[in-house]
Amino acid sequence: MTTSPQLPSVIRFGAYEADLLSGELRKSGIRLKIQDRPFQILAILLEHPGLVVTREQLQKRLWPEDTFVDFEHGLNTAINKLRDALSDEADNPRFIETLPKRGYRFIAPVSASAAPRAHLHAVSPPQKPTPFPTPAILTAESSVISAPAPSAAPPKYRPTTYVAASAMLLLCAGLLAAWHFFSRSRGAAESSEIRIAPLNGLPREGDAAFSPDGNQVAFLWAGEKRGYAHIYVSQIGADASPRQITSSGEGIFEFAPVWSPDGHYIAFFRFNNKEKDLAIYVTAALGGSERRLYKVNSYRKVDALDWSMDGKYLAFSDSPSPSEASRIFLLSLDTLQVHPVTSPPPSTLGDTTPAFSPDGKSLAFVRDTLDVREIFVLPVSGGSPAQITPTQITFDQADVQGITWTPQSDKLIFASSRRGQTSLWRISAKGGTPQRLPIAGAGWAMRPALSRQGNRLAYTSVTYSSSIWRASLSPDHKVIGPLEKFISSTGLEEGPQYSPDGKHIVFQSTRTGYHEIWRADADGSNPIQLTHFAKNLTGTPRWSPDSKWISFDSRPAGHSEVFVINAEGGQPRQVTEGDSENGVASWSPDGKWLYFASNRGGTWEVWRITPEGNSSARITHHGGFTAIPSPDGKFLYYAKGRDVPGLWRVPVEGGEETKLFDGPPVGGWGYFAVTADGIYVPDVSSPGKAGLYFYSFATKTSSLAWSVDHEEPDNGAPALGISPDGGTMVICLLDQPLVYIMLVDNFRP
Repeated sequence: MTTSPQLPSVIRFGAYEADLLSGELRKSGIRLKIQDRPFQILAILLEHPGLVVTREQLQKRLWPEDTFVDFEHGLNTAINKLRDALSDEADNPRFIETLPKRGYRFIAPVSASAAPRAHLHAVSPPQKPTPFPTPAILTAESSVISAPAPSAAPPKYRPTTYVAASAMLLLCAGLLAAWHFFSRSRGAAESSEIRIAPLNGLPREGDAAFSPDGNQVAFLWAGEKRGYAHIYVSQIGADASPRQITSSGEGIFEFAPVWSPDGHYIAFFRFNNKEKDLAIYVTAALGGSERRLYKVNSYRKVDALDWSMDGKYLAFSDSPSPSEASRIFLLSLDTLQVHPVTSPPPSTLGDTTPAFSPDGKSLAFVRDTLDVREIFVLPVSGGSPAQITPTQITFDQADVQGITWTPQSDKLIFASSRRGQTSLWRISAKGGTPQRLPIAGAGWAMRPALSRQGNRLAYTSVTYSSSIWRASLSPDHKVIGPLEKFISSTGLEEGPQYSPDGKHIVFQSTRTGYHEIWRADADGSNPIQLTHFAKNLTGTPRWSPDSKWISFDSRPAGHSEVFVINAEGGQPRQVTEGDSENGVASWSPDGKWLYFASNRGGTWEVWRITPEGNSSARITHHGGFTAIPSPDGKFLYYAKGRDVPGLWRVPVEGGEETKLFDGPPVGGWGYFAVTADGIYVPDVSSPGKAGLYFYSFATKTSSLAWSVDHEEPDNGAPALGISPDGGTMVICLLDQPLVYIMLVDNFRP
């Protein structure tokens, strides 16, 4: 294998570009993290697109004979890291194809340039043989038929000469016409190439919504200094800065903008964090005075807003109380009255993410059954849905983060984790097999929006990770010194729990692309993957008191069930059964019971069951979710729900249910830890500052253990663990995410 002597410095493929001189890999202009060896392999594959590069050839180029390493392991590791950087899959490759026992082949179309990269990066289609000569060939042939040099004697009249000359002129004219046609065809092809670039290049922007003419985008932006988000409007292709159209006071932000069908107005949600008040507002698209339309009851159940095509209704999700399933409601803009249009089963978390079809005949939405979200479609008539059962069109048992319709109302584009990392997919409005859109990059692709013309797509690209941090605790339950990063990856590291014998730590991780249960030594070394479900969420691991078993929950059949697995690995064993949701289990101190949350009675309550799956019994009767027993086995300390703040106590056999604290806050159901002498819980207590507090069983008072400054806790996941000796804390914190709106031009739905 030889290297091309004129290899360009920049090679583009999909939304990516590889700068071979600087050794940098970028996605839509954003530099990605990639180690040297994976990039070197990428460069070699790009030298020979479409051709097989054998493992032996890679070894000669990158692992010389005098290099003493495990070549097979090194190559496999580098290929895996390269695929991670490209969000590629070995079983369903978009870029790098594996030929077993032979090597690898780069299969995506590439384009090359030695010039600096443009603002928009073209995703070139596969090159086909052209039916006409190239301009360079035309120029060469034109020189062949140039006029002859003058001679002393006039040429003799020969009919064949004029016939030949006429034929040559006709040929020349034909070639010039062909060149003109080809040039126009090539120009049209280039202008129709899919182009992907950041909309504004602003950090912390999202929730894109196209104006009816497709030339403007309304979006939220949190500003350069991580402030509160407000609504802005950006003109596509203009040099002007985005125009802010909403403003509000401290602790107030807006989200989920949507245009009126005539393009004159923009509706949005506004949330007052201090007052915990969420409402729907509307303002002119050019900005100006705002009108408050409706107060939303449950601010945790809201994620999207949509305007009906006849301009009469706004669709949104809400629920009468945090403990009830959310429903899709229609708000009449004539009367400001609302009425529900969906009736989710009480065993679900409810319905969210409404989206009207462009023809006004259907309403799509997402139904959530505890971290499994599926898309449904409901017929509508004149803005009011017909009283029929909605049709389920996805059966992926995965997460869905946004949906949008194609202009013909025959397909839906949606963001899903059906193959691990959240990416964009397309499916018929009647259902079927989803097709992946080959435009996602290294981050998650979420919240898609499609212009009414269908030629522009926008989505929010999120590079998001969380890490497990560690800190020492003093005898008086204070965090000593700064936290240190303990377990991290490019994914989510959550749910850390020390084993009772202090030798190991268990946690949930997405480092393989899916949520799985992992175990490591107490110092974080020697991580071992215990589960291999390779589907959607698997998490909330907890140790048995003898440190031999681990309980967790997973969703192999679309709803959550409790499992146990040997701490050394092996086949997980399912404990709970049925069609209800069961999860977030913990062990009794004697190991005879598992306390878990279930909605089998219609509402979320705390139940118990033996590890063998027998003798289930209900413990709470007024709401219950995550429950952890006291070390003496007398009480259960529990959060009432995913969306309900506070911490409660109940005897393990049932009885009086007593509220202890206002914290954890909403979404912090996994952020408390019970020890022999007290409870660590996040709260805003008498000192007036948010932080982690320790509640003493002996004194029945709370004291600040750790003040939250720059780090941001990862609400919505189990995230706090204390070592058996009480001297170490592990906590899950969000790393700084990269959030951008990406614009796809010349999109073909």
